[in-house]
Amino acid sequence: MPKRSLALAALAVIVSGCGTTSTAQPSPSAATASQGLGENQRIELAKADCMKANGFKYVAWIPPALPETEQSRMASARDYEGMKSYRAKYGFGVSATLVYPPSGETAGQAHEPKNPNVALVKALSSAQRHSYGVKFEKCQITAIKQATGKDVKSADEWSQFRDQAYVERRKRELNGDARLTELAAGMADCMTAKGYQVTSHSPIAMRDWGYTTFTRELHGLAKKEDKNIPDFDPESGTGYIPTHLTEGEKRALLNREIKAALDDLECGKAFHPAAAAKDDQLSTELTE
Repeated sequence: MPKRSLALAALAVIVSGCGTTSTAQPSPSAATASQGLGENQRIELAKADCMKANGFKYVAWIPPALPETEQSRMASARDYEGMKSYRAKYGFGVSATLVYPPSGETAGQAHEPKNPNVALVKALSSAQRHSYGVKFEKCQITAIKQATGKDVKSADEWSQFRDQAYVERRKRELNGDARLTELAAGMADCMTAKGYQVTSHSPIAMRDWGYTTFTRELHGLAKKEDKNIPDFDPESGTGYIPTHLTEGEKRALLNREIKAALDDLECGKAFHPAAAAKDDQLSTELTE
């Protein structure tokens, strides 16, 4: 589950100069508060020190985790009954985007976290804002080097590096877990017995099987509509969505996905909670 880097998100705010405001509290210096902190925290503190040295104020800030919604709780593998109810309506959450218009929780309309640096940038003149943006970009690179030892040319390069590192670590830790490997093999046998095509029995493959399978199918339908669409990349976890299906075709896709999702849930009744716990741990470490 690759995630956009906090550094890149902050850069977008600075360049666009738009967002919300809030009262910020001074942050401790990176020189005095780096030990025992997560990677993102160390970068933010180093960035604040660098901006201060260049004559600008920057508040070290990491967006807090958005509160869990009822729908996201149901979709998680931590609650079997909730997950069953979710899948009975949305399947794996792929074809449902064609049937249910995004609104409310399904559109992710939670309270947006407020970056205190937006107000600081808005208070600057046009010339100051330009200078701030130039210094900010340089300070991000400097802070990344100072906090991690990694040489990068931009925040975007750092984001791509982090995303790839996460994907590789997730594969290594899930596929290297003996208990998860055993549970995944049992789930794969169960799904095969139900008539589903399962090409890999690894924990990663079984964890992502449903979402990847139906994302690939929708992408293939979209590619039939537009030959210029690139081939599906399972590593990215994303795909294109067809735009010319009838309502009946959309519902038929979702109904088939719902059946597969419920079968996946039953076959993976022991596997999914164990794998979800590992995924939760990795996601928490990534955002620190």
